[in-house]
Amino acid sequence: MTSPIEMTRIRHRAMVALVRMAAIGGLTLTAACHGLLDVSDPTLVQDSDIANPAGADARRLDVQASFEGAAASLAKDVAIFTDEWTVGLPTTNFTSDEQMVLDRRDGRAYEAAYQNSGQQDPHLGDWDNVFTRAAIAIPAVRAYSPDSLRKDFLAELFAIRGYTVLQIAEDICPGFPINDVVNNQAAYSMPFTTDSAVRFALAQTDSAMFYIKDSARFANLARVTQGRAYLDLGDYAHAAAAVASVPTEYVYLTSFDYNPYYLPDAIWNPNITYRVRPVVGDREGGNGLPFVSANDPRVQTKFRLVRAADSVRLYSQAKYPNQDDAFVVANGIEARLIEAEAALANDDPSWVTTLNTLRATMISPAMSPIPVDSIPSDKAGKVDLLYRERAFWLYLNGRRLGDLRRLMRNYGRAANTVFPTGAYPFGPPTYSDATAIPFVEAVQKLNPNITTGCTTR
Repeated sequence: MTSPIEMTRIRHRAMVALVRMAAIGGLTLTAACHGLLDVSDPTLVQDSDIANPAGADARRLDVQASFEGAAASLAKDVAIFTDEWTVGLPTTNFTSDEQMVLDRRDGRAYEAAYQNSGQQDPHLGDWDNVFTRAAIAIPAVRAYSPDSLRKDFLAELFAIRGYTVLQIAEDICPGFPINDVVNNQAAYSMPFTTDSAVRFALAQTDSAMFYIKDSARFANLARVTQGRAYLDLGDYAHAAAAVASVPTEYVYLTSFDYNPYYLPDAIWNPNITYRVRPVVGDREGGNGLPFVSANDPRVQTKFRLVRAADSVRLYSQAKYPNQDDAFVVANGIEARLIEAEAALANDDPSWVTTLNTLRATMISPAMSPIPVDSIPSDKAGKVDLLYRERAFWLYLNGRRLGDLRRLMRNYGRAANTVFPTGAYPFGPPTYSDATAIPFVEAVQKLNPNITTGCTTR
């Protein structure tokens, strides 16, 4: 559950947003607070001071900012845990460096690095914070937002909650909590399985669609989230139906300037030995896709240097080259990819047409269609081709871990056929067999219902 320190931060972030609004609208703020968020800091506002439309909107904007920051920041974890990114120049902290630990999927080392630190869980914790912030904002929006905006604001918050829960389900090993706030009180969850969390995400998006009025941005976010969730459940018909109305041109970009993939040239100085330098993966661990050597225009790269130890050329990503580049949270391309997977599940040949239409219309210059003679005749080969297309279209969007786990869950693939495996280039001799990011048990035991860590590795 969100720690008292984090709850204080929630209020502080809400206050910052409110102060910005006050500068525009001439609101008056006073000090103190009470209830679940009790703190002694006299600089924080009292609940009654934000019991108004501006205060409700401050809380809503706080959720949006937290959500977009988490979506962008935590996609880095997905990239390095899978084959999208890998460590280029290692540190000597083989068992405690977060990026190296994630790169070799060493769940126990990841947990140990945070076990006694008192820090919030670095992956689940950020998503947990978004979810609980939304829980605090929803009653305020219900009570104080103008009639003309209330429904769309509620739809936004529930769409964000749906995306958040689904990302937890796709990224985190089963047994995790999804804690909540109800009537200003902590509501500790029981452990969730992947399936139960996916269904919980669908419930949130159902609420979003119930309230939606005019906001196409969040309606389509909810629809794409629903499509993803139904794919995870193997319900391909509902997946395709969920995204049918999402325009291919739809893109949800972060509103706040935050690019987690921006790597200034300075940190590539080979004399800096204390920084891990993530690079674009290229056939990492044998099973990884050739994100560099394929020279695919959907995965833009930038040459950085030649690693002295083995003369390997290292490349950084160029999808988000500038520090203020907006991050792609969801888009219509993903909607079409969901439809293609549903068609393939039904042996409908239109799945290839859908992929070729994307190649012809959603990148400039247009890509050539998939050669007919390269389309496998067997179902497993077709799935491989579809998931390769997904990997290149959705590179660094935070989807790759969910895709690899779905290949295992829905298509019966073994972990050692989809994740990087074999000898690890740095530190311990091999990649771990973990197939999901663990949650930090010591921190999450704030929830009395969580008595064990991951129920599967």
